Amino acid sequence: FLDHRVVAFAAGLHPGLKLRGLREKFILKEAARGLVPDAVVDRPKQPYRAPDSQAFSVPAARPVVEAALSNSALAGAGLFNAEMVEKLKRKALNGRATSFRDNAAFMGVLSTQLWCRTFAAGQPRRTKTG
Repeated sequence: FLDHRVVAFAAGLHPGLKLRGLREKFILKEAARGLVPDAVVDRPKQPYRAPDSQAFSVPAARPVVEAALSNSALAGAGLFNAEMVEKLKRKALNGRATSFRDNAAFMGVLSTQLWCRTFAAGQPRRTKTG
């Protein structure tokens, strides 16, 4: 997808064509004008929302969640309170983690545990401070 010629072209553009005032992607938006509806070209930026707990409540994802958030996996990483994670996991897997806070907490814990399993397995266990 990332064509080196496009990157070279973009790198050679005058900064004023890439950013005009606070309008990002100026030249790209102007090039798309007339091809894409103005409402799309002119709409404000929107944050990317990564998948939330609902994506992990499907049966196919359960084994991944259960393994990453098991008591032994949590103890191995030494980062989270297993009781609190268990409550959050049950809420998420039962489709009850609907608040932004619950979703953020669940995804933060799950992604951290998956990261630890992938990259930190076999590393010395972290000691908790304070």
